[in-house]
Amino acid sequence: MPRRLFSAALVLLLAGAGGTAAADEPLPELVLDTTRITVSGISSGAYMAVQFGTVHSGAVSGVAATAGGPYFCAGGNTWGGLAVGGVMARCMQGDPDYPATPITAAHRAQMEANTRDWAAQGRIDPLDGLARQRVWIFHGYNDGIVKRPVSDALADWYSAFVPQHQVFYRNDLNAAHGQISAACAAPQAGANCNVCAQTGGNFINHCADRATGAADYDAAGAALQLFHGPLQRTPTAALTGRVLSFDQTPYVRRGDSPLAPARASMGQTGYLYLPAACAAGQPCRLHVAFHGCQQYAGRIGTAFVDHAGFNEWADANRIAVLYPQAADSMPTLFAPTRPINPNGCWDWWGYNDFLFDPAGRYATRDGLQIAAVWRMVQRLAGGGSAGVPATPASGTPVPQLADVSATRVVLVWTPVAGAAGYRIVRSGAGEPEVLGGGSVDGPSFVDTGLAPATAYRYRIHVLDAAGAEGPPSAELAVTTAAAAPACDPYYSLAQDRPVDARNRPTAAVCP
Repeated sequence: MPRRLFSAALVLLLAGAGGTAAADEPLPELVLDTTRITVSGISSGAYMAVQFGTVHSGAVSGVAATAGGPYFCAGGNTWGGLAVGGVMARCMQGDPDYPATPITAAHRAQMEANTRDWAAQGRIDPLDGLARQRVWIFHGYNDGIVKRPVSDALADWYSAFVPQHQVFYRNDLNAAHGQISAACAAPQAGANCNVCAQTGGNFINHCADRATGAADYDAAGAALQLFHGPLQRTPTAALTGRVLSFDQTPYVRRGDSPLAPARASMGQTGYLYLPAACAAGQPCRLHVAFHGCQQYAGRIGTAFVDHAGFNEWADANRIAVLYPQAADSMPTLFAPTRPINPNGCWDWWGYNDFLFDPAGRYATRDGLQIAAVWRMVQRLAGGGSAGVPATPASGTPVPQLADVSATRVVLVWTPVAGAAGYRIVRSGAGEPEVLGGGSVDGPSFVDTGLAPATAYRYRIHVLDAAGAEGPPSAELAVTTAAAAPACDPYYSLAQDRPVDARNRPTAAVCP
């Protein structure tokens, strides 16, 4: 996340913006399922993923947010990005230099009202798109940059628009602020990744899954399977696709006028992971992965592209992964109109807006970065629209566990040929309970309101067109995670290191 922005402004006033050199390779035109686009992000990228998924909810069917907050959290503090102190105090809450202010019920009501009003005005897509989305939210309890109440507020915001059985929220791992990636376990990752509770470096962390006992918690796989159902993971060393770089310049505009990427705090070069099947013209899906602050290519090269964990799930499942790039940007004597964004964050507080722009323009379809990434998506979809053919199962479904927290479980299954719906039955200490009102669609379901560290059992029945119930599936046993311990981490953006509540450096972490 950004260091103290106004101090950085003084230091960097005469410096140029960073970024990678432009690439010559054009972004390819693919055959895509344009109704099943999914997005994810970490930190500022999480805010951007929520913004992009809300603005284009007619096309975006899944959103994953790690260490992010609710849509238009910046609210009235967006004045051209100049009121960033108030935004940090409310929408990050972890820096003692900006004493936390809570996201109140009144704030959440205003965020929801803005969402409804902007949908009615056509500034974002109609809200029925949000209602079909599947949402994955993660917060590590050693995260002292974006504190847990912020992620709690994101879950609360989604509850106003998305059915609860489509929203998964996990906050019981001892992770620090970072992208949690199973790809970090590969030898190729090397020093690109942190241990679970460490903050800094490239902000890419490796964690074990305490709930299941797995050595590698796979955040990318958990999210993508919530969105699509069961998928196959390719080991990092066996990937068959390739990473290509492309010039982002043609996609950055203000209205119809071309705009230098640095003027929108975007890099010249973006990246795409292209599976071999997609390159060969087979129908594919698209995932857009937004990096966080200090994770742009001008600082860490392709570490996020290579090690975030998405390529391994994309490779065998016909999912192209777009990695658009923000960039550091500061006004200079030679470029006085560049925005103040020294750490390459995505715009979630309005630094690209002028004072006379409509409120929250950056978070609508007219926002410079949202519009640029949408143009990239449209270019990628230029080869035609087609769904990825499914291979339905026969007989009874096979329930699998995609993720589990202290209070929620994600069940996934391969759709069964001829099924009109599914009936999910949960057994625990009491009588068996039918979930989801008796009939749900596939290929995933989030069970909520569970007790921590408690065993549950699930069976799934196929329903035919008349509502008749088929035989039950095999039983899936799941034990929920233990609840997160009391933990109150902090992080000084000025010192760029963990601190305690009194702003003193500390190496202590919660176990």
